[in-house]
Amino acid sequence: MAPDADEMVPSMPPCAPHLMFCRPHAAAPHTVMSPPAINEDRRLKLSDFEWLADLGEGASGVVTKVRLRGTAAVYALKVAHYPAAPDAAREHDEALRRARGSPHVVRCHAVLRGDRGEPACLLELMDAGSLDSVLRRRRHLGLPEPALAEVAARCVAGLAHLHSRGVAHLDLKPDNLLASARGDAKIGDLSVSRLFSLSPGDRDSRVSIAVGTTAYMSPERFAPNAQAGPRGACAADVWSLGLTVLELFLGHRPFLPHEDRPSWKMLKEAICQGDTPSVPDSAASSPELRGFVEACLQKDPRRRATVPQLLAHPFVARRDVQASRRALREIITEEAM
Repeated sequence: MAPDADEMVPSMPPCAPHLMFCRPHAAAPHTVMSPPAINEDRRLKLSDFEWLADLGEGASGVVTKVRLRGTAAVYALKVAHYPAAPDAAREHDEALRRARGSPHVVRCHAVLRGDRGEPACLLELMDAGSLDSVLRRRRHLGLPEPALAEVAARCVAGLAHLHSRGVAHLDLKPDNLLASARGDAKIGDLSVSRLFSLSPGDRDSRVSIAVGTTAYMSPERFAPNAQAGPRGACAADVWSLGLTVLELFLGHRPFLPHEDRPSWKMLKEAICQGDTPSVPDSAASSPELRGFVEACLQKDPRRRATVPQLLAHPFVARRDVQASRRALREIITEEAM
């Protein structure tokens, strides 16, 4: 049975990140890339950073705001609750490396190691929280369509970047879309991402897709030990994208919205056996939004739109770019005040 990422708990209590900064570290840091303010030859340690504020805690780790000592450079530091298995750690580090270069994916500057070998990711600071927190601050009033079109466009572009580099995100949801006070929104958290081969000779390579947050999983991911090839793994992300866009429009989760913490079994029955969610007939919405959601939310992964097709979808491709960017910026900055 695939666990819900929201329900997973660490096997040991985490050390508070601000306490880790002043403690000795036996493990040498493993650098994925160097932050702009840091000399490339410098070996980073957690003690090089000073704690500024707690930002939040999720299923996979604790996030704090930190500053590199002696500079004005600030970052988000995500410290995992516990060490990953060596193979999983290598896959995570490689996913972060491959994700570099997109303006629509949160940048990871470096990966350090804590006392027990747990990874500590030094991330670009997105200081306006997640789009899930934006919804909650708006009392679950959905986003206006222009802002939503901009979010969808950035998500599709971010997924196109990841998929072109052999990375399936597998945990796309409003809580993993991070916003900045500049009005930007980016895909974050590659903690459960999977790598697939881009080599023509490895088309049959398969990866586990029975990971992530249950409420955003597509029907095929509930199969025992669910696996998929590159096309199927990318299709899993498209379903999650469709649910995310629909949730941001409605202001609540499309499946079992009145259940505070629906069980894995309840969600499986709703997603696999229930009706496919869509934009309600009574909602004031454009045909383009309805078509975009429908293109993503096909129970048969072979019938779902591909990311390249979504890049050309009218909801994204024909939006008024300036108006959409302005609308998203206004929503984020107003709610962040």
